[in-house]
Amino acid sequence: MIDAEADMLTPPRAPRRSPSRFESDTYFLETRDALERLSLDPDEFGWRTGLLLLKPDAAVTGGMSRSVTWLTEHGYRIVGAHAVVTTHLHARALWYFDWHRASPERRRLADQLGRMCPSVVLLVGHPDDNVAVSARLTGDKGPANPTQRVPGQLRYALDSGTYLLNQVHTPDDPDGVLRELSIYFPEPELSAVITACAATPDVSAEALQLAGEIESGVERRSGDVQVAHDMVWEQLRSNEVVAATERPKTGPEWLAAIDRAERHDVPVDPWYRIVLESAYLPMIRH
Repeated sequence: MIDAEADMLTPPRAPRRSPSRFESDTYFLETRDALERLSLDPDEFGWRTGLLLLKPDAAVTGGMSRSVTWLTEHGYRIVGAHAVVTTHLHARALWYFDWHRASPERRRLADQLGRMCPSVVLLVGHPDDNVAVSARLTGDKGPANPTQRVPGQLRYALDSGTYLLNQVHTPDDPDGVLRELSIYFPEPELSAVITACAATPDVSAEALQLAGEIESGVERRSGDVQVAHDMVWEQLRSNEVVAATERPKTGPEWLAAIDRAERHDVPVDPWYRIVLESAYLPMIRH
């Protein structure tokens, strides 16, 4: 366990009504209602279940398969694996309480990423139930900011290149698990997903196969900013958008060069453009 804050959480000792912060949230209520119809305790299910979203940037960089392997190597049990085609509405629902702080540039790039290929939603458990699985997984996942990641964290292992291209997402706590489940899965699929994972099967092999299938459908790319520099520079130079001696040195210079290419109808590789724009455009609204 990496995130010390998760140690403050203790498992429920008796059935309880869930905290009120999501009591008026439709997504949360839909999953809680589904669990109750299936005679499953929502609090226990939320405590013992974690979610990990493997995003399209994980597929492009090969991070989907590596994430599945990392989970199994770190003691997690994968009990559900499902492909989900995400849209701009998923992003706004998942980050509803924080998305107003995202810059317009960040929202645009996130929407572009979502259209690249399907994502994968993994449902996971862990043998140590002294800590909620969602809290454990959030700590083990590591922060979005690359400079704050440390060895042992999933995002450190994936070597994600920028704040936006962080490859994976998890809800922070049991209530978030319930809320996000119905964002990904409408009924009757929601109940089917819950029923399948409640039997606690080990679907690690199926998860690895699904990840590989999605990764094989996109061209492999690097998420490293320096690689993006080299690839975009080669395109700019070969199309004579800039002089051979004018390689950009700063973020604003790279953005200006990309804009110049667009004005001259010179194509820039869409993936590497996303990498550079996610590195140099503002991600937080000011």
